[in-house]
Amino acid sequence: MLFEAQGVTKRFGGLTAVSNLSFGIEKGEILGIFGPNGSGKTTLLSLISGMLPLTSGTFKWKGEEIVGQKPHRIAAMGIVKTFQNPQLFSELSAFENTAIAGHLTLKRRLGSRRLTGFFRIDRSIEVELAAQVDRDLKLCRLDAVRDQPASALSYGQEKMLGVAMGLMCEPELLLLDEPASGLGSEEIANLEAVLRDLRTRGVTLCIIDHKVGFLGRLSDQALALRNGQLIAIGKPDEVLNHPDVIEAYLGRRHA
Repeated sequence: MLFEAQGVTKRFGGLTAVSNLSFGIEKGEILGIFGPNGSGKTTLLSLISGMLPLTSGTFKWKGEEIVGQKPHRIAAMGIVKTFQNPQLFSELSAFENTAIAGHLTLKRRLGSRRLTGFFRIDRSIEVELAAQVDRDLKLCRLDAVRDQPASALSYGQEKMLGVAMGLMCEPELLLLDEPASGLGSEEIANLEAVLRDLRTRGVTLCIIDHKVGFLGRLSDQALALRNGQLIAIGKPDEVLNHPDVIEAYLGRRHA
């Protein structure tokens, strides 16, 4: 098992956002996490990435417990989270934004040499890094806007730039927070193709999204949350047809 959550709970004062949740993610699969607003999905991704501390429970990455690690350490291990609204430098180009996100890659390439070479990077490393930026932009279908400032991009392109920036961290597990929100049908089809290509490249994906059709088509496995609790887990069709999941989305009358 690549990643395991065991008995995970998160409380904010008297509010339990995630309650005694256990699940696993196999290497190479796409896990879709379903649930209405307030079900704990984004909180869960923030817990996995170390951006929020657990109240109780544990996370294991390749069999080793990672609870208590700082977000940058977790990202360096290979667990990278994107954001629903990417934090971009609007005056910089798509290429430059993506290159800035390559600091973890640069750290792996240089090791301790990065301290002595902070103001002067070896030309071969610079060329290698630039080639990786171009590969990730092409994978995300952004090569045509490579040199355009982020402020000139459409919302869909901004979202894809956020994915490209995540890829520059060389993730083994990529956590995607609402990647399809605000996108039109053509942009969603493009996003779906990109994410399938990512899996082909060996990236494991954990995705939350309110667009049930998109996430149902894409996922190998699914779990559904309601009020922070697990209500169904299994194949996407099984989960989406589960009475408790239908009730959570549409109400008891429909279930």
